[in-house]
Amino acid sequence: MFHRFTAHPSVQAFELSPPDFLARHFDASNKTRPPAPKFLATGAIVFDRPVPSPNGPPPTSDRPPRVLLIQRAPHDSMPLKWETPGGGCDDDDPSVLYACARELKEEAGLKAVSVGPVIACTTKLISKTNGGPEDGQPDWGERMGGQFFLTRRGNLVCKFYFAVQVPEEAASKVVVDPNEHAAFVWATEAEVRNKKMDGENGIHLDFTTREQFEVILEAFKMWKDI
Repeated sequence: MFHRFTAHPSVQAFELSPPDFLARHFDASNKTRPPAPKFLATGAIVFDRPVPSPNGPPPTSDRPPRVLLIQRAPHDSMPLKWETPGGGCDDDDPSVLYACARELKEEAGLKAVSVGPVIACTTKLISKTNGGPEDGQPDWGERMGGQFFLTRRGNLVCKFYFAVQVPEEAASKVVVDPNEHAAFVWATEAEVRNKKMDGENGIHLDFTTREQFEVILEAFKMWKDI
């Protein structure tokens, strides 16, 4: 059995299985809305210490938070570029949140303690959305903060990024699968913005996509705004 984790109250909608989420929050037959994705994917934004809570204790350290980045393997697509842990949802995942926690464990060896909130992407949609859901109806998927992109085979995917909390001691316990990733770093906001790690032999951070870069910065903004 997969380990247990808690979910942020704001991500209750993502406790559905991927097929049920697609059926509830996207409508392939409604031509006034953007096309419905064929697949879902998730990304885990992991900081090296818990995200502050508005009603919780203040941070225990004055040093800036760091985010986990992993480098794609040299033989994979987008070789040696940097990203956050994540990947496609499987139809048999019990929930979208479970898929996020599963990918984090598979790609970085870390167990999620809690998942959520969503870190909304700023990607523009393929077409405009008219109106909005009626009262009492489920929110439209394209309004829920996902990133839309096409695979090399032309399939539309919607990817949702979640802030994920792991044990504080996890920073020293990251393990990447060499078949998928070559290295990992914990980067500050300044290092992400500069796309280079500090230090004499600073590693250049060439991100997989502009959207990946932007959602990481959005996560740092969330941290500061709490």
